[in-house]
Amino acid sequence: MASTDPEEANAPLEEPLLEPETTEEPVHLSTELADLTGLTAAFFVSSVSWVAMKSTDTAILGHVGTRYLDATALSDLYTMSTGVFVQGRVLGVFVSQAIGADNKRLAGAWLQTSYAVLSLVLIPVAIAWLFTGPALRLFVKNGTLVKDAAYYATILALCLPARVGFSQLTQFFSAQKIMRPSYATAPIAMVLNLVLGLILVLGIGIPDWRGFGFKACPVVTTCVEYIQLAIVIIVFCVIKKLHAACEPEQGWFSMKEVTSERFIAYIKMYAPAALAIASDFWRMTAVGAVAASLSEDDLGVFNASYRIMWMALTLTGSLGGAIATKLGLRLGAGDAKGARQGVRIGLVVSVVLLSMIVLVVITIPRQLAKIFTNDSKLLDLFEKCRYEFAAALFMMNFAVVCERVPFGMGRAKAVLYAGAIGSWVGQ
Repeated sequence: MASTDPEEANAPLEEPLLEPETTEEPVHLSTELADLTGLTAAFFVSSVSWVAMKSTDTAILGHVGTRYLDATALSDLYTMSTGVFVQGRVLGVFVSQAIGADNKRLAGAWLQTSYAVLSLVLIPVAIAWLFTGPALRLFVKNGTLVKDAAYYATILALCLPARVGFSQLTQFFSAQKIMRPSYATAPIAMVLNLVLGLILVLGIGIPDWRGFGFKACPVVTTCVEYIQLAIVIIVFCVIKKLHAACEPEQGWFSMKEVTSERFIAYIKMYAPAALAIASDFWRMTAVGAVAASLSEDDLGVFNASYRIMWMALTLTGSLGGAIATKLGLRLGAGDAKGARQGVRIGLVVSVVLLSMIVLVVITIPRQLAKIFTNDSKLLDLFEKCRYEFAAALFMMNFAVVCERVPFGMGRAKAVLYAGAIGSWVGQ
């Protein structure tokens, strides 16, 4: 149990669930909606940063050559299958409950523990990325394509520490409802990646120079990741000292606060959370394989549908993260009644939001599909299945939001089991 004594920073949190309510505060609808909006926006900006940079890479490489687009797509397919293991967003659960219990030092200790755990997780993920070439040669016969994909993955493997450093630090701040690090740094990184990509990859802006081409693309993205992390550390930690109140008793650079109890408790939450994300990714890959086995047209419709669903998932997943953060803060403060009311409001908001998205899908399906294809046959198929797709989009996104509730209470295993059964057995 998390200690409510702010001086007991060494108190282990064996389970991120706190005692029944000890305090109650009224939940005001306007305040709750404002908090949810702010948190959702912060999570969304942080989540979309990496994806936006990858989309920028794709757009820029489209002007370099189709060969490189194929190579990056092949690289992403392989690296994403293992990269999901560094995306288990559980730090916010521990930090929000510690902050809610007014134990800021414990929140800092959990940040240290998160870095310790993810430093170990990074090793096999980075090794897998570095061996992209040998792995792809088992399935792909085009040697040039494999070589390009391996180069792209190898360079991006170098930015994994920066990605983890940024994601954990922004989670740490967001769990305290400190949004500025996410708001400020992610847009800067996205713009910087675009500008540097245009200059260094395509040579735009420099007369009589065509840029470094494909080889510069992953280098630019990797450098921008480190710049993004450096901005957070220098501006919000060194200068503004937003982290100072949570400094562990032994200091930030001491590992004495990373106790075996905390390490094990974090792994117990992180492992099922990461596996749940990986399961969802692998499941959609399997669905794509089934679509490919039917026909090329079915695969094309699946790809367009999957991208639209992913766009919706980015937004609703951010809302789910906001709900979980508010839940953790209230549980940490012992306000179980407020936690229940907050969850109800969050779920109603998610239903309203998803209903609006579904209405758009049903009303203008062809216009949505045209974002990804101009093939009239595919557009006809997409329009034909719009009701089925809208139903799937609503249920999948609402399930993601609902999963964040037990997740915010520390019940990651329940989320993993329910998701695995519903996805692999049901679907």
